[in-house]
Amino acid sequence: MQQIPTGTQLVHGEAWAIGLTYFTVAITVSIVHRTAGTDPWLIVAAALIVNSATATLAFASVTASGGSVATGVLSSWVVSTRFGLLAATISPRLWSSRKKRIFAAYSCFDPNVSLALRENEDRNLQRVYVSLSLWLVIPWWLGSAVGVFVGNIISDPLALGLDVMFPALFVALLWRQLDHGLSKIVGLAGAAIALGTVEFVPGGLPILLAGFTALFGFRKKNTLPKGLQ
Repeated sequence: MQQIPTGTQLVHGEAWAIGLTYFTVAITVSIVHRTAGTDPWLIVAAALIVNSATATLAFASVTASGGSVATGVLSSWVVSTRFGLLAATISPRLWSSRKKRIFAAYSCFDPNVSLALRENEDRNLQRVYVSLSLWLVIPWWLGSAVGVFVGNIISDPLALGLDVMFPALFVALLWRQLDHGLSKIVGLAGAAIALGTVEFVPGGLPILLAGFTALFGFRKKNTLPKGLQ
C-alpha cells in the first residue's frame, strides 16, 4: 500500500480507516448487486470503471425495481455529479500535466479531496491526493472482487452492519475540518438538509443538496482553506 507522505497533516490512522471502509463498502455494494441479479462481470467492470458506491447502488436500485439500463445509468450520473464539484475545487492546485490530471479525475473521491485540501502547500496536497487515491481504489477493487464471490452466501449485507461504515467515515473526515465558526455553520446546515431530505428524494441527492451549503463560504473567502477561495 502507498506510504503516508511525511511532512503532511495526513496520519496513518486516517489512511487505514479510509482503506478499510472502502474495502467493506465495496463488499456490501457487490453483494447488493448480486442479490439484485447483476452479472458478476458487470459488477467487476463497474468497480474498475466507476469507483463510486452511490453511483453503482443507484444503478442497482433502478434496474432491480424494473427500470431500464438507460434509466439506471442516468440515475448513477445524477448522484455522481458531486464529483464534478469536488474536481473543480481541487483542480487549480493539481499538476498541469494532462496525464496526471486524467489520473486525478479518475480517482476524485470525497475523502482524498477533503484531506488533501487541508495542506497549505500545493506539493503536499498533491502527495496526499495520490497516496489517498491508492488507499481508496485498491481496497475498492479488492472488496468488489470479494463481494462477487461471497454474494451467493450472504444475502443480506445489512445484517453485517457494513452499511454504517460509509457515513461513519464521512463524519470522521469532516470532524477535523470544523475548525472555525463558518465551517461549523456550513457543516451543521449540510447535515440538517441531508437528514431532512433523505426520506423524500432519491438516493445520493440529499448529499448533493447538502453540498450547496458550501456556497455560504463565498461570503467570507478569507476564512476558506486554500483552494476553496
